[in-house]
Amino acid sequence: MNNQFQSIYPKTEDNDSQQGSMSSSQSCRYDSSLGLLTKKFINLLCSSTHGDLDLNRAAAQLKVQKRRIYDITNVLEGIRLIEKNSKNHVRWIGASMPNHCERNEELERQLRLLKEQNQNLDKEYKRLNGTKQKLDQEIEKVLKSNGSDCYLTMKDFMKFEDKMMMNGDQESFVVVNAPYDTSIEIHKSDNNIIQKKSKDKKKV
Repeated sequence: MNNQFQSIYPKTEDNDSQQGSMSSSQSCRYDSSLGLLTKKFINLLCSSTHGDLDLNRAAAQLKVQKRRIYDITNVLEGIRLIEKNSKNHVRWIGASMPNHCERNEELERQLRLLKEQNQNLDKEYKRLNGTKQKLDQEIEKVLKSNGSDCYLTMKDFMKFEDKMMMNGDQESFVVVNAPYDTSIEIHKSDNNIIQKKSKDKKKV
């Protein structure tokens, strides 16, 4: 019976050894996680405005209890890298910010500049779009009030053709704005004068 009990329950020395091994493993994992958390904390500190960081916000963003944040700040404060700026606020006081912090600041500066440029472009677009709408409205008013006179005569075409020939242009381009579903036929006569017809019998 005694042998059976001895085989079921390990010796006390073995239990103590296993507990010591587990404690050492847990400590290593804690140190590792704390080191990683410290890097994330410093990244937050670098990206904060003027190097000032709210510890409550840091705990929320890193999704850890506040006491874990205090573990980090106590170490950094002890080696004179940060100091308490106000209640629940710390700021960087080291000789220089880490390289990635300076890079983050430069990227943030460029981002602010791009946002400002984008806002200016939006304002300019809205201004130009408003001007275009006003011009479209004015053109529409003119067309409504003078629509019957908006056409080209043969004399107009001849003047246009003569001007193009004087400039040495061999090809002529004419843009015609006609009512929807209007069919336009353009014929070229022997004396190079353009003639026009419209199936709906309207002036084009």
